[in-house]
Amino acid sequence: MLQAYLVDDEPHALNMLEMFLTRTGEVHIAGRSVNGFEALEALQHTRPDIWFLDIEMPGMSGLELAANIHEIEPDAVIVFTTAYDHYAVSAFEHEALDYLLKPIEMGRLSRTIDRLLKDKGNAVKSSAEQPDRQSLMNSDEPNQLFVQMLGKFRVTPTNGEIVMWRTAKEKELFAYLLLHDPATGVVHRDRIIDHLWPDERYEKAKIYMHTCVSLLRKNLNKMGMEQMVSYKNEHYMLDKKRIRADVYDVLELVLRMQRGEDVPLAQMERTLHMYQDELLPQEDYFWMSELSQKMERGALELMLKLSEKYLELHNGKKAAEAAERAMWHSPYEEEAYRCAMQAYLSMGNHDHVLRIYRDLEARLSELHIRPSAVTTRLYEQIKV
Repeated sequence: MLQAYLVDDEPHALNMLEMFLTRTGEVHIAGRSVNGFEALEALQHTRPDIWFLDIEMPGMSGLELAANIHEIEPDAVIVFTTAYDHYAVSAFEHEALDYLLKPIEMGRLSRTIDRLLKDKGNAVKSSAEQPDRQSLMNSDEPNQLFVQMLGKFRVTPTNGEIVMWRTAKEKELFAYLLLHDPATGVVHRDRIIDHLWPDERYEKAKIYMHTCVSLLRKNLNKMGMEQMVSYKNEHYMLDKKRIRADVYDVLELVLRMQRGEDVPLAQMERTLHMYQDELLPQEDYFWMSELSQKMERGALELMLKLSEKYLELHNGKKAAEAAERAMWHSPYEEEAYRCAMQAYLSMGNHDHVLRIYRDLEARLSELHIRPSAVTTRLYEQIKV
């Protein structure tokens, strides 16, 4: 027997719906409310199999109520009821099971209940056929997400599947939660709304956000990554302890260098190998520009530091390779050219020193400036 909760501001509509549901012989009415606020209070102590929500209600619409329900119970099953068909698109954006027009017809309602019973039966069957996922969750090593953000955007759980995004906004929300403040990962709901839906009215944007959060949670759950997105005191957070991301590795290494720590050459090389491209180059996320610039600068510092270390070890070839990569990465960064000149000078390769200096002159001339005195003195050492 299915447990249903009904919400409608019209008592007559509630009575009719309850009568029809009882007639199906498959539904027990777990509760009913005349507004969304009462329904949210009931949610504290009841978890029905299905919610029937009227859309047009004073104080809190059915769409807003659905968003709040999904925030607390991401897998809640919802059916919207309304006298107006123009709400259909908004209803299904909330992952509604169905959308019923008033006056509700018994035959149409019965099909909705049959569909829910079928979905529920399939879910039980699927659960019984997949014991490996549960055993994996109970193992000593929990599932992890492996995330590539430098170049391509790819998210892969431990089981090897690639996460497929249902909407572009779901994908952007995941990226935002992962990249926002890597140290804590906690972000306020309103900040998400400001960055991902800046042009939408607040209440509408809030509904969109709740829908995306629900989609993201369900998507990750299907991959065996349960409870990856948490919510507390109007803040959202990803469980970053179960995430390995290339962008985290680069940022961590740059931070260690800035603190003056001695980083092994092999680790610096491995980290630079990951940095094959900039942060999410195919995504046009305006909120990412500051972090992207920070990553670019961090990668440059890493290349220059690597060149410097190789020069200290009298490995001019490796020092030159790192410096030339820095030149390609930042064509107007004079220090990169100077590192390359020092590397070639250490090997006695004066022709390459001259070539690097000429390249620098050409680049800086585009900005109507000349090489600095430090770089010029280095060039003077080989000038005939």
